[in-house]
Amino acid sequence: MTTWQYRIGTTAYHTAIRVAAKFGLEQAKFWVNGRKNAPPMPEILQQPIPGTGYKTRPPLLWMHCASLGEWEQGRPVMEAFRKRHPEYRAILTFFSPSGYERCKDDKAVDHVAYLPPDGPETSKKWVEELRPDAAIFVKYEFWFFHLQALHNAGIPTFLVAASFRLEQRFFRKNGDWWREMLGFFDGIVTQTVEHSKLLVQLGQYPEGQVAVAGDPRMDRTLELAQTPFTDPIIAAFTSGRTTVIAGSVWGDDLEALWLAWEAMPDDVCIILAPHQLHEVELARTQVQWDALRYTKSTADTLGHNRVLLLDTIGILSKVYRYGDIAYVGGAFRTGLHNTLEPLAYGLPTLFGPKHQKFPEAAAAMAAGGAFSVSSGRELRVILEELLGEARRRRASEAQLALARRDAGAGQRTVDFLDQQIKALS
Repeated sequence: MTTWQYRIGTTAYHTAIRVAAKFGLEQAKFWVNGRKNAPPMPEILQQPIPGTGYKTRPPLLWMHCASLGEWEQGRPVMEAFRKRHPEYRAILTFFSPSGYERCKDDKAVDHVAYLPPDGPETSKKWVEELRPDAAIFVKYEFWFFHLQALHNAGIPTFLVAASFRLEQRFFRKNGDWWREMLGFFDGIVTQTVEHSKLLVQLGQYPEGQVAVAGDPRMDRTLELAQTPFTDPIIAAFTSGRTTVIAGSVWGDDLEALWLAWEAMPDDVCIILAPHQLHEVELARTQVQWDALRYTKSTADTLGHNRVLLLDTIGILSKVYRYGDIAYVGGAFRTGLHNTLEPLAYGLPTLFGPKHQKFPEAAAAMAAGGAFSVSSGRELRVILEELLGEARRRRASEAQLALARRDAGAGQRTVDFLDQQIKALS
């Protein structure tokens, strides 16, 4: 890879999105129109925050996330940083329309915007107009020209909640160009010790510029888990029964769960929360599973049904508190969904085989609180084991211990950022 090859690749990528937008692809249209119609930088970024002692332009923190999932990791870092440095204004950018549309009014920052397309001119102009005093990229955002512009301007730039894998280009013999891009960061905070070792030993990144802090999403997840929540329908449905909560499930997950469900005793119930709420699929699942639908039920109309279809969004992370065992979907398809939510409640957690890109899953499996399965038969075997109270309690204790270990990742990350910024000043 050379810089020219990268430039050609990104130009082709951006062109493909614009073409897709002209053909009516909704997400591509959001991507194009959001950048085309982007308003000028708001005046608030230039205004000092009352009570901080600044009378002129305050310092500015720029955080960039690919999409909503990365913001879930970045948010605890942003909140910890601003609590410690109340004088800072903050801007958040997204590459993805789904992230921008969901978070454009988020009160954790002063302004939310789209990341401009990566290129030598656009990136330099963006940094000159924005004039950030520090920049944070979250997890795996590597945009060469944006990072180069920040580096050339002498702006402290960091990668946080970073996750690395051996097969990535940074660690190949011919990966010099990619390792050069790593060098644009003044510090990198990884989720695990294994990631930091890869970065230093094979990525040739300076050991003194690396820290391990855990996954900052744990802070946010624990906060949600500790927030009071009651639901009379869920409470009545789960009362007196061992409850499996299957969150963010796709068709492949439902097939595996169906094979396991046939062997479950009558005192076990299940809540199915589909990842996508398509009416045809909801109706099909309702018929196959003889399920009640949450939105059409009351606490008095549940009867003795053993299956509840959670056909709504926004409450799954809270509903886990009513469960005994969790199944998290996605890992029979392209990738695992959020396992930290059930972990925060101490639920033993099961999922499919495609979890290798998710260090939180590996950590939970190593601790004995999570289990990967490759078929419905395997799922049935482990579910039957977890129906035993002693076995379930051991797995639950492992999950809670892991949650306690990773708590405070946002603060640990900011401790390191402060240390590095001070060293650079």
